[in-house]
Amino acid sequence: MTTVTPERLRLAAHMLWEGIYEAEFRGKERGRFLLTRAQLKKVLNVERLHGTTIQSFQDAALELGLIIIDLDDVFPCIETRMARRYRRPPTALLNRHLAETFPDDTADDEDDPNEDDEE
Repeated sequence: MTTVTPERLRLAAHMLWEGIYEAEFRGKERGRFLLTRAQLKKVLNVERLHGTTIQSFQDAALELGLIIIDLDDVFPCIETRMARRYRRPPTALLNRHLAETFPDDTADDEDDPNEDDEE
């Protein structure tokens, strides 16, 4: 069994970020992409993907600004800046649905000053 070194993880994450994310292919100049499980095994040079290896690889990629999502058979890759732009639910909307779904919870209703409360 091949042991994946931290250096291999770091270099593989860098290769995905600089080599694949920034490359022009399939009609886009750069951006998000999807790896199959077989492709990820090839990138890491392993026969089997273990959860700890995937987590370590995700951590290495995240340090570079690349999010790798484990969906079991595929691994979508997106830059952290894009994910940080996703819309956030307003506090009132979130609280309403929490109360409906978990009526017995006694959640702290303090507002987060960084939240956008527009609906």
